[in-house]
Amino acid sequence: MACGLKILGDGQIWDLRGISPEAREKTFEDLFSGRALGQMAQAANRQPPTRNFFSPFKEKAKITGLSVTKALLSNNSGAKKAAIALLEDLAKNAALGIKAFSENKGFKPNWSIREKNHWKNPDIIIIGGGVSRGETGKILVSLIKRYLSKEGVSGIRVYQAKFPGKESGCLGAVINILKPICNEAKRRGFKKITVIGLDLGREKIGIGLLLINPDSEKIILKRRENPWLFRDSVKTPGQQRLNSFLDSRTNYTGQERTRGQNLRKLILKQMVDLIIQAQAKAQEFGLENSRNIGVAVPGCPSSDGSIINSTDYLPFFRKQDGFNFTESLEESLAGRGMRDYQINIINDGIAAGIANIYFDSSSVKRGKFAFLGVGSGLGGCVGLKSEVKQ
Repeated sequence: MACGLKILGDGQIWDLRGISPEAREKTFEDLFSGRALGQMAQAANRQPPTRNFFSPFKEKAKITGLSVTKALLSNNSGAKKAAIALLEDLAKNAALGIKAFSENKGFKPNWSIREKNHWKNPDIIIIGGGVSRGETGKILVSLIKRYLSKEGVSGIRVYQAKFPGKESGCLGAVINILKPICNEAKRRGFKKITVIGLDLGREKIGIGLLLINPDSEKIILKRRENPWLFRDSVKTPGQQRLNSFLDSRTNYTGQERTRGQNLRKLILKQMVDLIIQAQAKAQEFGLENSRNIGVAVPGCPSSDGSIINSTDYLPFFRKQDGFNFTESLEESLAGRGMRDYQINIINDGIAAGIANIYFDSSSVKRGKFAFLGVGSGLGGCVGLKSEVKQ
């Protein structure tokens, strides 16, 4: 891993139950996520004294976590106060969950002792994901610190992520393959090389084009904290029509299977279209593009390039569906004239964690870190960072 980073495990810790005495059947993800914040806002909007406070801030006719952010930033003093109260509740849940896994309690029942110990006693917690953006994230992090102190948890530093959104997945997917990219550039005799990174998300597919210095093995910044030569995103096809494609289901009707496989083709086509667009941008800049492409995906990537335990917005993308993600995307690219490209996949939560640790050397010089991506769900990673001599 680049720059002294070592990933110990992923952030699939939401099976942790009973962190709140009032909700013993709720998991960590149920209580600490953007989805959870939206549900809290929906409940508050139905009851006095906060009835209808969040109604003016609906997203697509629905109250969501983003509605809370909009209320917080509004000129409505009542809505602002209600938003802060919900962030306080979210921060309390976060503090309880962080305390639990830092004390070696936050793990799935089937985890090994080694996996359990990965999460024990972190030095640093980085809060990322959509909920961590801007003023909302600033307030949330401040409140988490306060409630950790109330819970008697000391020695853990908590930071707001520098890259809270989809861009972190694109960045982390590239950082994960910096070594082979740099080796490729040297082999091809390039002093600089561009690289494409993608993030395959529920709402959007994001893409970014980055410039690499192969000698220093670093991403070249355009200006302070801006690494992008090009960025774009498109809506994930069929995002509103995927309720039936759940990992727990094993049987589908013929109609469902046909619909899911057609959506899979659309998603692959969108990814290829974005990659070709990014490649054209590299050519406009007069730069050569790496034949290694990094992709952040949900679920667990396997060694053969398949995805295990994917989610409902990627129908029939899983290994158990007889589908190999990297081979299929490489074949699709070859069919559009981009031959000999290699797709490298990484869990999206781990990718986001890598990106934020990589670019945040000021707060995370060394130690054990945990990244918690608070978006539509809760993901992330745990790892170690050591100082690297320049």
